[in-house]
Amino acid sequence: MAFYTPIDKTSKPILERLIRKNPAVSEYHRILGQIYSDEGRQDDAINCLIDALRWDPKNTHALTMMGNIFARSKNDISTAMSYYEQALVVKPDDHIAMNNIGANLIQLDRVKDAQRYFEAALAINSDYPNTLYALGMIHDAKGDHLKAFDFSIQALKKSKAGHPVYSNAFELAQQAGLRSVENIDPAEMFNQYSGQLAVESGKVIDVIQDDSIPTPAKIEIAENYGRDKHIIRFKKDRLAVAHLMMHELVHLDLALQCRKKSANYLFVATKAQKEQFIRDNEPTLQRLNRQGLGDKVIADYIDALFSGTNSQIYNTPLDLFIEDFLYKTYQNLRPFQFLSLLSLLKEYIDAATNRQILEHTPAKIRNANIILSLTHAFQFRDLFGYDMSPLFKATAPQMKIAKEFYSEYLKYQKNAKAVEAHELIRKWAKELKVDPYFSLIEESEYRSRPATSAESVVDNEFVKPSPLEGEGMGEGSSSDIQQEPAGQMAITMYCLSALQYFEDKELPEIQKVGFEIAMLGQQGIDPANHDKKYTLKSIPGKEFSGLQLLAYMYAAFQVIDPFLDTGLAFKKEYEEAKKLHEKS
Repeated sequence: MAFYTPIDKTSKPILERLIRKNPAVSEYHRILGQIYSDEGRQDDAINCLIDALRWDPKNTHALTMMGNIFARSKNDISTAMSYYEQALVVKPDDHIAMNNIGANLIQLDRVKDAQRYFEAALAINSDYPNTLYALGMIHDAKGDHLKAFDFSIQALKKSKAGHPVYSNAFELAQQAGLRSVENIDPAEMFNQYSGQLAVESGKVIDVIQDDSIPTPAKIEIAENYGRDKHIIRFKKDRLAVAHLMMHELVHLDLALQCRKKSANYLFVATKAQKEQFIRDNEPTLQRLNRQGLGDKVIADYIDALFSGTNSQIYNTPLDLFIEDFLYKTYQNLRPFQFLSLLSLLKEYIDAATNRQILEHTPAKIRNANIILSLTHAFQFRDLFGYDMSPLFKATAPQMKIAKEFYSEYLKYQKNAKAVEAHELIRKWAKELKVDPYFSLIEESEYRSRPATSAESVVDNEFVKPSPLEGEGMGEGSSSDIQQEPAGQMAITMYCLSALQYFEDKELPEIQKVGFEIAMLGQQGIDPANHDKKYTLKSIPGKEFSGLQLLAYMYAAFQVIDPFLDTGLAFKKEYEEAKKLHEKS
């Protein structure tokens, strides 16, 4: 349907005076009719519109609005159609009237006829989001989900937050995207691209399912591992993992392009640089120690923080170029790309807004994490039309720097300077003050000098922000997750959150939470699937990951009956959480 910008109701007395002085001005009556319609006074609105048409029978805005009122408020489609058709007689290129005729024909189940009107409206104005969304809905109902996805993305790009189409188009993009992923076999794209890169690099590319890797997919470039072949590792059940596997191939492609220009820089971290990182973050480590965390947990945490920070500053500029290339080159991959990046952005947002992470992450690292993550949100907005940047709740300075970074990337991208991404890495790292923690060394120089165990090359992985809360862990049981230091930290922090929540609760309320999670557990709770969220009636308005639910259940039963065997070996993490809770 057509949507008009609401008119300030305070202008109604002014319009009434104008009409008394100039009753023959059709548009005064039409605008007053719109005000009445916005107020829900549809009969008064119709009377005003009749007056508008009496003075100007060719007032297409009045004709279209009459059609809208009869269609929406009176459910009188035939009368609405007569007004729309009259508007087209007056103005044959009125795309809004055509769009509204199409909307009414859909209500009459005349989908084929409706599609003709929508397509005619699109031919006149290809930027009208209502028409784009309507065509997306029609194609989705017909089973052409890829086309429906494309129309929904176009509708998103032509509308803004708050526009009636915006949220609906986003929902359609997700639904049509999921159906497209189910119906598209990405093997042909992957095999063709990997075959091309195998020839160019002179090395075979093996693909191995490996659910133990810390990220959904990663490439191990042969030369960095002393092998005669490249290996792509991937996790089986990650949503739209085909996108991430293609992403890893582009990493190899970029490395090959850079080698041809003697500009392939390796990202190297030395033992001395890690020690510098530890010294710079000594206050955070001392605070964690005072809060009662064990030495091993703190050491593992700082390891994860160091590698995660380095991986993010290295990968962010490269990933921006890679996603732009994939979007422009592989149209059938776009639904995979949309769903995959959406999932990653949700994880970035969780890392940027989680209270436990905010409390236990050094300010400089947290600041870098949010700024770099925001650049991904800006690119997602440009590629797919949906802006998630407000959800990061970033400060004004963080937003300003992120926008500057993204503008710099766009200049490089416009001039096809992806092979010079190392310049952005250096520049951004210096501005974020994380440049002391790594070196960029040209590959031929690095290979020509003696190898040392005191330095390591950072993998080209599609990484998430610093693994502060156990995100990015391998799939499997909670015991699998506990093998990872970040997983142990996550359980500790979730138990701490539960203790804080239970602090002012009576026993029956705690019992309600524990028993509800136990009942959910009978249906299955996946602690390693970070995409799946759960809700509890006993804690309304909050979403939980599977691992978070298990930690809450363990903490609840430690209050209800500490001798009951819950099947969860969270004793060590729970005790750490208790120490933190008592000290705070």
